[in-house]
Amino acid sequence: MLETKHKQALDLFYEVSAIPLMICQADGSPVYTLPSLPQSDETTVGNHSLISHYLEKRPATSAPMVEILDPVFFYGVIQLDDNTFLILGPAAPIRHDEDAFIKLALQRNVAEQYRKAFCEHIHQIPVISFRRFLITLSLIHYMIQQVMIPPDMILLQQPRAALEMEELLTHTLFEARENKVMHTPSSFEHTILEAVSEGDVIRLKQALHSPAPGVVGRMSNDPVQQEKFTFVSFITLVTRAAIAGGLPPELAYSLSDIYCQVIDPMNDIASISSVTLEMALDFTEKVAQTLGKNRLSPMITAACAYINGHLHENIDLLQLVAGSRVSAKTLSQNFKKETGLSITDYIHRERIKEAQALMRYSNYSITQIGYFLQYASQSYFSSIFKKFTGLTPQQYRRQAHYGNY
Repeated sequence: MLETKHKQALDLFYEVSAIPLMICQADGSPVYTLPSLPQSDETTVGNHSLISHYLEKRPATSAPMVEILDPVFFYGVIQLDDNTFLILGPAAPIRHDEDAFIKLALQRNVAEQYRKAFCEHIHQIPVISFRRFLITLSLIHYMIQQVMIPPDMILLQQPRAALEMEELLTHTLFEARENKVMHTPSSFEHTILEAVSEGDVIRLKQALHSPAPGVVGRMSNDPVQQEKFTFVSFITLVTRAAIAGGLPPELAYSLSDIYCQVIDPMNDIASISSVTLEMALDFTEKVAQTLGKNRLSPMITAACAYINGHLHENIDLLQLVAGSRVSAKTLSQNFKKETGLSITDYIHRERIKEAQALMRYSNYSITQIGYFLQYASQSYFSSIFKKFTGLTPQQYRRQAHYGNY
């Protein structure tokens, strides 16, 4: 039975932590609870279930056990003696809603007349990470048993969903091996992604139009949804490969978002497949354009990426220098040598390219576009625009609307 000194220690623990705890007999019947809540035979059944799971997994060391109940509540079990157990919890890593409390009450077999009080109490439990819960359980075990069990040695009872996942994985692997139908090998994937990162359009086309070994794993029983899932998986890898090849991250991620929006309403596989090929080629061509004839050094690539990601903000040379770990003079000299433009001219050129796109594809006024791109003076914006395009902003927009651009 629970010694007086242990009861006092548990009282203090609850006062500090506010995590509920209960001392139970092996059949689940409660002996001592904090806080004191109405109990029933149904609650005893829930306690017995936790204790039974513990006894099934218990090693020779009698380490504590944590059971995770859906939706993500933690319970800890410590064996005090042959017939007495301490149950700690529930605790949770997030603040759950009322539906989650009711679901937990049903899993714990809380009698209907006690569910309201149970939910009101659970609503007050502290939010605690899984790691901290393990540490807490380890400390209580040491406090009572004087045996230190490290948090990493505490037993884990998986939720039923995790067990079902393991069963499904075993079945899927068996079928794949038995029927000799395996996933597309990583070597084929590597060939495609390498072509993207190198901006090699010809090699990409050859890879995409050659028979692919293996099959794409089944992610949905619905053929259209399966094709969409495949697209999202593929574009994620292509986006990362393009960034590795030098495509500015913001451009790559924005392009990825646009393509995902394009395929979202589609309902036929042929159209999605067509967009998939178009997407891969588009990314590869943009990488090729970015690389040009020569690759930029990592330092200048990073500087260009920073500039392209902050075109709507005031760009300070000191900010570029801070990320390059060289002097402003060295950065400026290397930038001019590798890009053929001074840093200032490169910023202007990229802003004007952005202005051209906004004039062609948006309804923002020329004044608004100038302000977006940090040109406070319209006359200054016009002079810079004409320097890089040969036209004033008004002339460019007029011709763009007539379809000459």
